[in-house]
Amino acid sequence: MSSDDLLSIGVFALVSGLSIHALRHYDELGLLRPAVVDPATGYRRYRPEQVRQARLICALRRVDVPIDAVRVAVDDPDGESLRTVLHQHRERLEDRAQVLSRMVRVVDHYLEHGVAMPDLKTPRIVQVTINVSDLADSISFYRAAFDAVYNEEISSFQFGTWPSEEFFLLTVAHELNEHGRHDGPAGASRFGLLVEDVDAAHRRAVDAGAIEVYPPVDKPWKPRSSCVADPSGNRIDLYQS
Repeated sequence: MSSDDLLSIGVFALVSGLSIHALRHYDELGLLRPAVVDPATGYRRYRPEQVRQARLICALRRVDVPIDAVRVAVDDPDGESLRTVLHQHRERLEDRAQVLSRMVRVVDHYLEHGVAMPDLKTPRIVQVTINVSDLADSISFYRAAFDAVYNEEISSFQFGTWPSEEFFLLTVAHELNEHGRHDGPAGASRFGLLVEDVDAAHRRAVDAGAIEVYPPVDKPWKPRSSCVADPSGNRIDLYQS
């Protein structure tokens, strides 16, 4: 292909929908390399057939697909990789929407009742660590059973919104990563959750894939309760609020 067939970076930006700044950035990341870079001026030129790839990148970044996921999709634009990337990103967006929705409800509560900042009088458990055998299955289960949002950055299922009284983290044990290492217990964990309707919460957990340990029951020394095991065998005691 002669240099006359190549597109200048300005023209390529126009037809691809990506800004010149973005094109330079994606070149530095190795996501979208120009066909030719002038060694003297650093001026970039692109092949016409790169327009399709650039438009795909533009479309994915427009909906905030992470760069690493975009890279996977670009490597296999006509295969299953693109659909997998989109399905995974849709789940991330749903989780983000749930977090934002909860924040809106908290702000509405503040607007109606004021911002209460009580002093902590007694310690309260706000984090439990569990081991999971399949993270994807666990994410699906806790989302379906309890509307829990999985926060990848802290490897935790988040219940409620900080600093509300409902806030609670269920952290997944993991090997060393950019945030450090987080060791879990030796074997399965057991923890309790306070729910509005223990019978409904129990049915929902079982429908989401939990194994019933014992059904909802009334006992004289504690609230109505039940117990289920998550897909990794961790036991969850459900208590009527």
